Amino acid sequence: MNIEKKLRDFFKQFLLIMLYIFLSLFLQVLFFKDIHNGNLILSNLCYITIELIILTIFIFIFRHLLIPQYYDFKKNYKTYLKDNYKYWLYGLLVMVISNLIISSFVGMPANEEANRALIKAYPIYMTLSILIIGPIIEEALTRIILKDTFKNKNIYIILSGLIFGSLHLISAIGTNNILEVLYIIPYSALGFSFAKIYVNSNNIWTNISFHSIHNFITLVLIFIGGLL
Repeated sequence: MNIEKKLRDFFKQFLLIMLYIFLSLFLQVLFFKDIHNGNLILSNLCYITIELIILTIFIFIFRHLLIPQYYDFKKNYKTYLKDNYKYWLYGLLVMVISNLIISSFVGMPANEEANRALIKAYPIYMTLSILIIGPIIEEALTRIILKDTFKNKNIYIILSGLIFGSLHLISAIGTNNILEVLYIIPYSALGFSFAKIYVNSNNIWTNISFHSIHNFITLVLIFIGGLL
């Protein structure tokens, strides 16, 4: 029975990832004419609409957990953030070091190049996506399902981190650079730390908060460094 449950949960995890990818592609095709009509404001609004549709769907799917944990986080956020910030810093440190090493001979990761291009083209949409919408969707997608499946929390942390890291390699498909797969190391390092935070706090909004903080710092550094 335990093996059957694990298989079912893996299947659910796979289906949700496929749903996320399908919705992203389908909605972009649906809004294609409006996105590429040359009107910057309309293009940003279309992308925001796409993200909000996906966000609404995922909130509905995980509403049984997201809503009560939100109220719990409102009451206990100081404790959750204080008790877990060090794990985010550990993940950030490993991510930065491994990123610097890998980028020295592979170049900038395709995911980062794609994000920078989108920030330049659609700054309003990307700011909302990076700081609010993205963290909610990504954390719900990569943390929740498998947490209760594995009694061994280390196995859960590894699996959750690898799924998180793998999702950030989607942009590398079609680059014809096999070395891009090495970037699963820095992305998964951050994923491991976020999974550890979820294990400790048992509140997904703690993850979402740290994810948003991380993305905010990244976004600020991009603008300050004039890397666009």
